[in-house]
Amino acid sequence: MRRLVLLIVVLAFSFLVRTLTGGRSAAGAGAANPSVATGTRAGNGALAQTAPATTSGITRPTIGFRTHRNLEEHFAKHGAEFGGETIEQYLAMAQALRDAPVGGDVEEIVRPSDGVVSRFDRKSGAFMAFDGDGTIRTFFRPNDGESYFRRQAKRSPNR
Repeated sequence: MRRLVLLIVVLAFSFLVRTLTGGRSAAGAGAANPSVATGTRAGNGALAQTAPATTSGITRPTIGFRTHRNLEEHFAKHGAEFGGETIEQYLAMAQALRDAPVGGDVEEIVRPSDGVVSRFDRKSGAFMAFDGDGTIRTFFRPNDGESYFRRQAKRSPNR
């Protein structure tokens, strides 16, 4: 029931945002919409990335989830794990972990098979995965924490 209510709130927020932005889609919003990766649509409809390669410690506030819908879905599923923050705060927390320097509490594994970067923050228990261009794939707190993070290095590519 709690998830249903959260989903309804997210959908209402999405409707409000689209109404206030004149109906522009997330893909057309570009850099003005931090929930969407920067880039243009390729001929096959995929988002072609133009962002710089991943480098620890570089802030990329215009790069978020691949689409606004992906952000909404992840927030609906995992937002409560971070105290039921707003969708903007959830995105900002994910971007902060992605852009944080590696070391101390922040661990990183780059999967050699596809270049997907996984990070785990021991202090907060947050896990995330993102593409080499900074596009966020997921952000949540796994039940088994660091063990989940370690398994990601061995996982097969999944696009």
